[in-house]
Amino acid sequence: MSISGTLTKATIDKYAPSGVKIGGNGDRLTASGEVTIGANKVKFNAEVRVEVADGKIKIQADKIQGVPIPDQVAQLISYPIPFKGDLPSDVKLTRVRSVPEGLEFSAEAFDVPIRG
Repeated sequence: MSISGTLTKATIDKYAPSGVKIGGNGDRLTASGEVTIGANKVKFNAEVRVEVADGKIKIQADKIQGVPIPDQVAQLISYPIPFKGDLPSDVKLTRVRSVPEGLEFSAEAFDVPIRG
């Protein structure tokens, strides 16, 4: 069995760290906002990549204004989006990509009983 769907930007924002807002144009997601680093509040506009990791959709900060960013800063902007919800435990997330509406995902499961 294969399933697919789209997570809206509002859903993606729901899981974002405080101060982080998701945007983008369909080709690439972006994150913007303000985070605290030490005693300083830092405003940012970052490109993010999306990947499947440990059964979750992972939003990973990649570049700020075209420049690769240090891991310490990237961790403040990076976060997972839980995928399972009410799906059977044997459903595995296989793909995720950025689309204009948010994130399109695909998942697969084998030997799933169909209930009437």
